[in-house]
Order: sequence, then structure tokens, then C-alpha cells
Amino acid sequence: MPPRCLVLLGLLVAAGCSVTTPYEVMAEPFATTTGTIEARQAQIRRAATGLGWTITEDDPGHMLAHKGDISILVEYDPTGFSLHETNPPENTDEITQWNTAAEALEKNILAQSKA
Repeated sequence: MPPRCLVLLGLLVAAGCSVTTPYEVMAEPFATTTGTIEARQAQIRRAATGLGWTITEDDPGHMLAHKGDISILVEYDPTGFSLHETNPPENTDEITQWNTAAEALEKNILAQSKA
């Protein structure tokens, strides 16, 4: 492989590894298609508290989850949910931690919505 291609390949790999934006979920459908807003609220609460999140605001359709320095606004309806960052970190290490926590919350919400 020509050296020029190796340099380009290295730059592409490095660019793919750097995370610069917090992970957000937009209108993710629940695992099952049936459920009331009250059932979804309970599923999200179980998913969050099971991972060590604390819920400080809980209104139908909206929930504010906290874990350490991370806060996530969870918006939901009977068909799906969204996760929004409320206090995005500034450095790459913190963004990676934020993204890991947000992805785990997303997966746990989906798992709870199967029940």
C-alpha cells in the first residue's frame, strides 16, 4: 500500500475514534407497540433507577434523570422516547462517559419496554 494511502487511512481511523458530540436519541420506538403513557412512564422509571439514575422531575411525557454530573431529559409517549442532553460535557473524556451512560439508559429502556 502506498505511504500516502496509509496516512489517509490513519487520519480516517483517528477521526472515527474521536467523539465530539453527546449521544442523543430521537423518537426511538419502544420494543412493543402497545402501552399507555402511564405504563411507559413506569418502564422508563424502572430502567433508569435500575442503572442508578435518580428521577427528579416526573410529569407524563417528560422525566429528568440524573446520575453523577450527567442529566438527561427523557421525553416519551406511548409509542417511543427521546433522550436529550441537558448539561453537555466539554472535554472528550467526559463526553465518552456521558455517551456510555446515555446508551446504557437507552438499551435499558428498550429492554423494559419488552416486558
